[in-house]
Amino acid sequence: MIVPHCTRNLYISCSAETQFSGIRRLFAELGRAPSAHPLDWRRGRLDLSRRRVLERVLVSGHGNPGRAGYDAGSLDPDSLRLPPLTRLYLLGCYQGAAAMRRRWAGGTGIDLNSVFGSAGETESALTTCLLLHLLETGPTTIDAWFDVWRRCNRAFRPYFPMIRRAYARCRADPLSALVELKACGTLNALFRDFDAFLSIINRRPAYLKNLM
Repeated sequence: MIVPHCTRNLYISCSAETQFSGIRRLFAELGRAPSAHPLDWRRGRLDLSRRRVLERVLVSGHGNPGRAGYDAGSLDPDSLRLPPLTRLYLLGCYQGAAAMRRRWAGGTGIDLNSVFGSAGETESALTTCLLLHLLETGPTTIDAWFDVWRRCNRAFRPYFPMIRRAYARCRADPLSALVELKACGTLNALFRDFDAFLSIINRRPAYLKNLM
């Protein structure tokens, strides 16, 4: 695994599953920007601790509910070393829990306050929305959008099964699923609360098609 020395923004993908296809596509597009790099994780270790210019690392994949790390590709805190000032954004499930964040901080060598994640289950469609905003506004805006992403996952989490069933009924068409879900009175208030975040689906639906 090779990361160019000029990299400031690193996008690590830990899963090749279909549900992450939009995320991988966005990682590839974000990785084409100057000083950015997309990386498909392979088993092993990666020591970037001397890369002082590395500002942000985003990691996507299936977060393990029982430990700090990702299921596919075996990326865990002991397989990645980072410069002390790098900020780590964990886009998988459960990796933002307090114990997980401590492990990521200790293993990667960065400050605990530079590790960000969600303590519970996350939805890949919402992660795709987050990355679409970064594509439009740039990686320096991630802190604002990441907080919205975390709150959005927490708010919609009780309805994840309903959302996935609607997506399947609509044959993996995000716009049709969105129309169906917005017609559900239970979710109306949530869609209004997170309209600025979720409205990007209408602008760029192709990234959320066929995520099954």
